Amino acid sequence: MTNNRRNSLIRNLERVALGLALLDGVLYFAVVRPLVNLAQGKFEQSEEVRLHIQNEKARVSRLEWYKSALPQTEKDINNFLRNEVKSRRKSYSRSTRLVQGLAEHSGIKLTGINYRLESVRDQPLDLMSIGMTVEGPLPSLLNFAHGLETTTGDFIVIREFAFEAAEGKDLSLRLAAELYLTP
Repeated sequence: MTNNRRNSLIRNLERVALGLALLDGVLYFAVVRPLVNLAQGKFEQSEEVRLHIQNEKARVSRLEWYKSALPQTEKDINNFLRNEVKSRRKSYSRSTRLVQGLAEHSGIKLTGINYRLESVRDQPLDLMSIGMTVEGPLPSLLNFAHGLETTTGDFIVIREFAFEAAEGKDLSLRLAAELYLTP
């Protein structure tokens, strides 16, 4: 083979190799790269859908549990309303006896008690607020307040608690509490 022919063949091979390299680059950026990006996007989208389905399955299972527990919960509420929460009249007298008994037991003087019934329609329980004022030494007042909230079988929540000076060494305690009653 002659040098011209060899040089011509080498140039042709170099052109073909350069053309193949350019074709490879064009195919990579025109076909492969967009397909990889599309596949990655579809994968991320499928992961989002999978997580959404998993969350919805968990939500459905919680709702099914609530649905299965609902009859027992309704029975428990009705039992509570029937057996634990007394009628309004009984509740007024029972709460008065409770406060007077705790005041006597604590060794303090009950100077005032008042009630306010706050009836809200479409609620299973009525709210009765009790305001009371008692006088005595500080330890006895604290025992009274503690006994009011913890030693009774009734559902009582203390909302306000204020000390004031009274005659002599005694203090005056103003308490506001709430009782829950059947309507």
